[in-house]
Amino acid sequence: MFYLWLKFIIIAGLIIISGTYLSKFGDIIAEKTGLGQALIGGILLALATSLPELVTSITSSLVAVPDIAIGNVFGSNTFNLMILAIADLLHGQGPLMLKVKYSHILSGLLGILLSGIVAFSIMVYHFTSFNFTISSIGLESIIIVFTYLLGVKLIFRYDKKNPLDKDEMEKELYGHIKLKKALIGFSLSAVVIIFAGIQLTLTGDKISTVTGIDKTFIGSILIAAATSLPELVATIAAIRINAYNMAIGNVFGSNIFNMIIVFFADLFYTKAPVLSAVSVLHIITALIGLIMSAIALIGLFYRSKRTVFSIGWDTLFISIVYFLGVYLLFHLGINI
Repeated sequence: MFYLWLKFIIIAGLIIISGTYLSKFGDIIAEKTGLGQALIGGILLALATSLPELVTSITSSLVAVPDIAIGNVFGSNTFNLMILAIADLLHGQGPLMLKVKYSHILSGLLGILLSGIVAFSIMVYHFTSFNFTISSIGLESIIIVFTYLLGVKLIFRYDKKNPLDKDEMEKELYGHIKLKKALIGFSLSAVVIIFAGIQLTLTGDKISTVTGIDKTFIGSILIAAATSLPELVATIAAIRINAYNMAIGNVFGSNIFNMIIVFFADLFYTKAPVLSAVSVLHIITALIGLIMSAIALIGLFYRSKRTVFSIGWDTLFISIVYFLGVYLLFHLGINI
């Protein structure tokens, strides 16, 4: 048992290190290619930091543990939103949401829409007899892909018309690093994450079997937290250079990308639509994420100057909801 936990911690550490380099090289590629703010924070960096979730969920589907695959997706979303509270605590005086643009509301709403589609689909599979598939891929997965592509297009077009902080874009942080080196480093980091993601899934499944803790909790909390560490590192790095829009864009962008992972999990789970094979408890995790997202967007829109314990009231409530959700999932997980 001790060996399994030690292996899990070592693999998580490997993901932290490789995820940190992945985020850095992704940022360099964005700078060297002259991509816009939306692509840097909300798409490219989000794609880079979400690679562990992608690999872990695909591996989970291949080894027939769909609960870990979907739990990882929803759990990562809630952990990513918790990162907002950590960023608020670290960035300095005043609420963090006062220092970012309204544009992120569009990304946040797209994340809510995609999460809602997935949660609704799980409910449909569990409480009705509806089952429409295309080569074992559920209809909802196709809808998710089209919604994701349309949403990203809207975000990109909106960003072009309403550019975020120009100061963040004009800073050249990696003038001494060539694009070729960044591409090689990005590729090597991705390979390490692929290996670590596979091992993380297998180890998490063994821990669930040995301890008797439900796979929903293992996927939603333990594995999700481990695979979300690159987002945490990337967000803190962005906060340190005062790139607040990039930091928030990474969080919301990662949550959007995480939902399209459901399609890939469905693609590699060939027995049936993946959402038809998972526990109904994932709806709880989804609702926790939706509540946290709603609080974040209200805070971003209302822009209150009030602080509690040096952080905004919105990120305080996000933290409270997250820890209550963790407790609830753990309590349910050990009693199933």
